[in-house]
Amino acid sequence: MEAWGTLLATVVGAAIALVGQHLAKRAENKARISELLLEQCASVVTTASDFQNRVWEERVLQLEGRVSEWDLKAHRLAIARIQILSRDQVLLSALNELNKAGQGLGSYWRQGNVDDGEYARRWERTRTAKADFITASGAVVRRRLTQG
Repeated sequence: MEAWGTLLATVVGAAIALVGQHLAKRAENKARISELLLEQCASVVTTASDFQNRVWEERVLQLEGRVSEWDLKAHRLAIARIQILSRDQVLLSALNELNKAGQGLGSYWRQGNVDDGEYARRWERTRTAKADFITASGAVVRRRLTQG
């Protein structure tokens, strides 16, 4: 009878250890995904800021070719990663608005003959969209980190 008790204790101990390992691994994976999401959100913000700065440099400082040298590929890659990593509709909506605002500013700027009022509206839309994206991404990342 004592052997059965020892065997049962061994099986229960092993099961507890396996469940503990599973839970630890799951928590590590959640933390890693949260870190990746944070990195990609930060990348979108920095590339969007860089784009806006390049438009400003061309407009105010008369530095030609700054917008055309912008790293669109890095921006699109970060956007795609966010879309893969997150299902949060507020974040994805803010990302979509930031992308549309940036496209609107960029396409308007490249047309030439820029009207100051229209330029200012597009610039402000991009600035506001970036701020909204920062707010949404911060909320998602903080929520994921506190749940993990």
